[in-house]
Order: sequence, then structure tokens, then C-alpha cells
Amino acid sequence: MNIQNKYLLFLICKLRYLRNKQNLKGLKVINNGRFYIYHVGGMHVASEEFNWYLTKEVLAKEVDRVSCRYYTPGPGDTVVDVGAGLGEETSIYASMVGATGTVYSIEANPVVHNVLQQVIALNKLDNVRSFNLAISSAPGTVAIDDAPLSYLSSSLENIVKGTVYEVDGLPFEDFCAATNLATIDLLKVNIEGAERFFNTTFLNSGLVIHNVAISCHDFRFEKEGNEFFKTKQLVTDFLNASGYETWSQQTGQRHIDDWVYGKKRASQHGYAGSIGN
Repeated sequence: MNIQNKYLLFLICKLRYLRNKQNLKGLKVINNGRFYIYHVGGMHVASEEFNWYLTKEVLAKEVDRVSCRYYTPGPGDTVVDVGAGLGEETSIYASMVGATGTVYSIEANPVVHNVLQQVIALNKLDNVRSFNLAISSAPGTVAIDDAPLSYLSSSLENIVKGTVYEVDGLPFEDFCAATNLATIDLLKVNIEGAERFFNTTFLNSGLVIHNVAISCHDFRFEKEGNEFFKTKQLVTDFLNASGYETWSQQTGQRHIDDWVYGKKRASQHGYAGSIGN
């Protein structure tokens, strides 16, 4: 994409934001238009789409509606964002936990992780640590298929839809041990079926996870027939077996209703926490 086209895109986008009474200060085009980073409302927001509505307020409302529906992180909290994508939720979590808190942001796709790092740097999120890592069942190299809606499943089944990258893979409990992470206030997981690999995480007595929000993908199983995405009951079962109360939303939107939320029972560790919203 040449300079003239980029400038034209910026003007078009700026006019669209003005219609929403927002001042777009900058537009960064990455990988010939595969990704965009918008500078608007005092925040740099990344997207895979050419938008005219993304703002910090929009992202915060979505976080409140989905991953933080039942637990709202506060100052000093530790949040782990597994499947951080372009940093949409990471940026909001960083604001929630403040300077005394920490966000661990994990993204397996190296192309996406590169944009995530740019978002962290542009927003000066000093309380965020990012990792290009795949959560897997055992330590080793994991093939990541850089194609829409594929993540790990197509690689595991040798179905290649895009460019394949090899990245380090670790069980989540091994990642926590390597980073000296012993207590997590909110664990958010959205990794396209690989949430199944957390089945041993909650058996680790040295790791305390107070609240979880895990995106399951049964709706994709129903559409595509791929068993890798059928995880909601599996996730619910291993959380219940590990001393968590669990529940889901009933919004009528399957991609939201397939999320499983969990809270460690107070009797397990004497922690009450703060149920949000």
C-alpha cells in the first residue's frame, strides 16, 4: 500500500470517526492492510478491520459484557490474558489493575503477537508482560497456522490453511512456574479449542487462580464438526472437580454463551474476591 493510499484511508477513516464525534489522531496500516492501529480517544486500538467506531470505551464495554462479566479486576490485581490477540482486552485489563497490578499477555501467533507488542508500546503499558507462546499439553514446538479462525486445531490435524509458524509450547502450569506466577486474580482464556489443555492446570496445588473466564467453542463444533472445538462440558467438569463454582451467560448469542466462568469456592482458600457488574 503506497503513501497516497494510506493518507486517503486516514482521511476516510477520520471522517467516519467524526460522524461518531470522535477525533482520530492517527492510523497505522500494517502488513498491507491486514491490521490497523487507530489512535483515538487517547488510546491506540488495533483491529483486523477498517473501522470507524473502535475506541477505549467500546473495548471497555465489550470486556465488561464478556470476559469481566462476573469479576472485575481492580488495582493491584494480577490478570493473565491467554489468547490476547491484538491486545484489545489486555489494554483494558492494564487500565483496570493500574500501576500496582500486572497483566501477563500470551499470544501464540507470532504475526498477531507483533501487533500486540506495538499496541503495548504505543500505549506505554508498563504493567504488561507479553509472551509469544502456545499453551499446549506438553513442552515442545507447536505449529501455528496463520489463517483466520484456525489457531491450533488445523495444525494438529495437518490441515494447513495459511503460513505455518513454529512457536514454543508449554502447559500453562509450566509457564506459571517459569515466570514465578503463583497467584492469579483473573485468568481469561480464548484460544480456539486449546482451552482443553488447561485440564491439569487446576490440579497444581502451588498455583492459586481465584477467577476464570474461559471461551469455549462448541458453536464452532456444531458448524464445522471438528471435535477439537467441543470443550464446554470438558472445561466445566475440570473446573467443578477443582473446587470452582461455574456458570455461563444466556444471552442467545452462542459465542458469548459458550464462555464458562468460574470462581474458586471461598472454603478452598479463604478468598472472597469481588463479583463485578
